[in-house]
Amino acid sequence: MIIGIDIDDTIAKTNDKLIEEAIKYDKEQLKGKGFKNRNAYSFMEMFYWSVVDVDSFLDYIRNSKFFLEVEPINDASLYINKLYDMGCKIVFITRRKDSFKVKSRTKKWLKNHGFKYHKLILGAKNKGKICNELGVSLFIDNDIKNVYDAMDFGIDSMVMMDEYNKDENELKVVSSWDEVYNYVCGVMKDGQNSWWWKKRRFRFWSIN
Repeated sequence: MIIGIDIDDTIAKTNDKLIEEAIKYDKEQLKGKGFKNRNAYSFMEMFYWSVVDVDSFLDYIRNSKFFLEVEPINDASLYINKLYDMGCKIVFITRRKDSFKVKSRTKKWLKNHGFKYHKLILGAKNKGKICNELGVSLFIDNDIKNVYDAMDFGIDSMVMMDEYNKDENELKVVSSWDEVYNYVCGVMKDGQNSWWWKKRRFRFWSIN
């Protein structure tokens, strides 16, 4: 079974740390006015920022040690590693910029926190398409749009709950990695001999 997994706010507690950094950046670099709307989803709605301000902040983050400092989501590595040891193919798929610095720090973070995996893909703007090309059988992401994109390709998908999607009731929503683990165990027990599962498994190995 091939499992595609997002990183930020799916296995890493990125958002809270990112907001902490944004508050400091707004105060120290932009001499800003503080929050416009603390509960907003985008930085332009959260702060009194322009597109240029957002781009500058994200460049600052990419060039800092931010990606090494975020904390992992509780038990993410424990259950992902169990799935790896069971024979699942683990593919991390993230929109993080595909640059040498971001990639090396992401790999180092994964290593530091003990994550086992087979493949890391950065710069993923269309995760559904990438999952389909890789033959992913199950996709997990906190971003509802990415989950719908994967589902458009017929890929079984789950939403990792966060403060922005907690009211979602039309998709499979999980709040912890043990739920994902138990779900995968059930799927593998019931369906690993199906033609569909074998086909997607073959497609993964054909591109490596």
